[in-house]
Amino acid sequence: MGKPTGIERRQHPRAVVSWPVIIKSSRGLMAGETKDVSYTGAFISCREPLKPNELLEISISVSLLSPRIQVIAEVVWSNPSSSDEEIEPRGMGVRFAKIDTTDHEMISALVADHLEITDKG
Repeated sequence: MGKPTGIERRQHPRAVVSWPVIIKSSRGLMAGETKDVSYTGAFISCREPLKPNELLEISISVSLLSPRIQVIAEVVWSNPSSSDEEIEPRGMGVRFAKIDTTDHEMISALVADHLEITDKG
């Protein structure tokens, strides 16, 4: 299953941010990086994207000064390969299924701050 095309299906605005992530799945541990994040999910660029409906644990490093954000997420769509990695990087879209209130508030604030800066710039 590939990335949805055509009509924009996102309900929440996304902030373009590159945060390192560690993903724990049935395959073990792997590294990745967010390319964009919303209040409810993210696109994660990684070498071996997982299949839709798979649950994973994600540890997000938003800054060196903040503790890592811990999230249980579900893969919504996956882009396992791309002929042009610059246009459409390999990765997966995830929906946050379980996230601590404090961590959710931190992501929401960071996304809102980023969108505000982008809108002004």
